[in-house]
Amino acid sequence: MTYPYDPYNPYQQPQPPYGMGYPPPPRNNGMAIASMCVSLAAIMTCYGAILVGPIGAILGHVALREINRNPQAFTNRNMALTGIIIGWVVPGLWALLIAFLVLSGTGALGPGLYEWIND
Repeated sequence: MTYPYDPYNPYQQPQPPYGMGYPPPPRNNGMAIASMCVSLAAIMTCYGAILVGPIGAILGHVALREINRNPQAFTNRNMALTGIIIGWVVPGLWALLIAFLVLSGTGALGPGLYEWIND
């Protein structure tokens, strides 16, 4: 009896080549996840939001660029967009609040508002 896997066996039928198989499933972009987490952490920190929020937004922009370059490889475009939006909105709201407090404290918004805040 001959060895069935012998490459020199003249009676062995050639094996058909394997198919292409399935493409790998798209994976999550780690920078998009980090962007959303950092931006959500900016909501929790009061004055740190002015510093932490733009970091999350920048991470989101970089992740979105990677996702747009290769959309078949990454799936979490919405996380990157969430990180960008929250990362820019939260510091903007804090800046508006600080500007309102400074203007109302100096009386630049009118005497009625100045008296209302100081009561």
